[in-house]
Amino acid sequence: MRQNDFNLDYDGNNVSITIKSKVSMVCRIFLIGCMLVLSGMVITAAILEMPAVTFGALIFLLFLLRYALWRLYGKECLTINKRMITYSHSCLYFKTQLVTRRIGKRLRVIPYELYGQSKPKMVSVIFEACNVNDIPENIYEFSLPVRAEQAEMISYTLSLLYLNKLSFDFSRMKICMN
Repeated sequence: MRQNDFNLDYDGNNVSITIKSKVSMVCRIFLIGCMLVLSGMVITAAILEMPAVTFGALIFLLFLLRYALWRLYGKECLTINKRMITYSHSCLYFKTQLVTRRIGKRLRVIPYELYGQSKPKMVSVIFEACNVNDIPENIYEFSLPVRAEQAEMISYTLSLLYLNKLSFDFSRMKICMN
């Protein structure tokens, strides 16, 4: 499994996480080759007037195209503040709408290991929050894996976000007029 590009930004109020898909050259060549072969099958079946084969190969080509675009150019953007989490996915020219979900009382980061013994260890991350009834629910799950150290960095940054910071700014003191 190849390491994806990972970017984590923290500005005091928001945590912004961006993950871009990164694949090896062999996988790239294989995906593009498969799409070219399937395109040739669609064109050949259309020329030979075989509608069932043309339709089946076209449907399979569209599914392969979606998978190839996600593997080659996929990107996840996630923004978290104290009250809500916002995320969107994009691959090349196709983008999903921004989805915003409210966070209840707390937010937990749960990394879980993926199958395989790859070096470095890759994990997927689940963000879990408590709803109104204090029942934990999964708010978001990364579809692109990250390294275990990066998952720990996400957890640490979110703990910084939820710390109660005390500021000793005496210029903003309340004045009691009693």
